[in-house]
Amino acid sequence: MRKTSNIKEYSSAFIIPHYADGYEQEQGRKKLFIAETIEGLFSQTDDDWCAIVVVDLTHNEATNNYLIHLKQKYYPKIDVIFLERNVGAGVSRNLGVLKALERGNSIILFNDSDDISHPKRLEVVKKILVENPHIDVVYSTFEVIDENNRLTPTEKISSPILEILESHFQNPLEGDDVWIKMGTETGITNITSSTAARIKFAYQCPFPNERASEDFHCWMRMSAFGANFKFTSLIPTKYRIPNFIKYQTSRTRIGISNFNQIKARVDSDGFSKAIEIALARNIIKPEEIPMLKGKFYKRLAKSMKREMENELADSLLNKAAQLEHESFVYLNK
Repeated sequence: MRKTSNIKEYSSAFIIPHYADGYEQEQGRKKLFIAETIEGLFSQTDDDWCAIVVVDLTHNEATNNYLIHLKQKYYPKIDVIFLERNVGAGVSRNLGVLKALERGNSIILFNDSDDISHPKRLEVVKKILVENPHIDVVYSTFEVIDENNRLTPTEKISSPILEILESHFQNPLEGDDVWIKMGTETGITNITSSTAARIKFAYQCPFPNERASEDFHCWMRMSAFGANFKFTSLIPTKYRIPNFIKYQTSRTRIGISNFNQIKARVDSDGFSKAIEIALARNIIKPEEIPMLKGKFYKRLAKSMKREMENELADSLLNKAAQLEHESFVYLNK
């Protein structure tokens, strides 16, 4: 890890990437989503936190003015970094983590700029990490809200989001090496805004330079590097999907079919890299790789079927079949 002499135990930083495209104003909202996000931080029952907002290029005057005022009024508790080009949420988070490391923070709480943390989020996360030194990542469940902070009925929640929530209700993943079940059984199990990590893993496992599924890529590698995961239902994040967009913001911007193509590529790369890391740590054996990858492609194909991406799903199933054959040949030599 980068050398730093001022790491303060249990010093906490919220990392908030922000891309202002003006869609809030277009819908006639009187308050910015990020203003509600910041209000959520000031409502924390544990006020020993700082926030690092990384502005991923904005030409929106109302947002710019708000963020400039925010930094002037609250710095250093709230720092705002203005980027000169659009780099995406993942890279923005990485820059925020580097700034947190420089400031000596030891706990990173990811919080996207349109989501609202539970008032006890920091209190609960810190308590878990203090009482359980072996735990490295704490994630919670979430509630989907619209642009007016109203809960979204289950029947109106899109399939990919329901898939995550289902994993919370049925059997949330906890412990070491959860990357295996993430990849082969559940798929992504936690949204970014409900995830907190010790600085070691936030720094060691940066988000890839991708615009889709960069969080899943990150969580799998964190687990493969040895991060122990803990789930809590006590602090549900309010995860915003406005009614005027069909899916979460990233899917809407990219387009659903393009998003799924990118997701399949990024998830595959993330799982492959997790395998490489686990192999180097002697967590798995080389002969297990074809079987693991075959299960991964089957699980990913199932997710794509739910999205009606039948051609993509069939391609993934073909890969799974080839790997299963490879595994059978290897084991029967």
